[in-house]
Amino acid sequence: KGKKAEDYSVLNDYIENNFSTEEKATLKAPKYFYELKFEKPGDLVMPIIVEFEYEDGTKERKQYPAQIWRLNDKEVTKVFPSSKAITKITIDPDEQTADVDTSNNSWPKNTESKFEQFKKSQIKS
Repeated sequence: KGKKAEDYSVLNDYIENNFSTEEKATLKAPKYFYELKFEKPGDLVMPIIVEFEYEDGTKERKQYPAQIWRLNDKEVTKVFPSSKAITKITIDPDEQTADVDTSNNSWPKNTESKFEQFKKSQIKS
């Protein structure tokens, strides 16, 4: 969904009216905007846990409670502003939710199956 010029002017007006000159100088404008669409194919409502890995190797997690699905129980779209480039996004990294299809939980897509990962771990032991 595209943003209109007036969307940005509203933000600029808000910043202008609510921040001092010193505060405005310390505000960091995000260089990147990532839009993620989460889909819920089943009936079970679960929280969304997202882990971002940045180009500098740092990680950040965001968690949204199950109530995120109250407005639309099929899909939810979130925009994530960031000052650093994201190199990997993982949904439910610790497998805490009842996701039946984990093959679509990461970007870039993880092409190695859990069985292949298990086989590799056995060879190293």
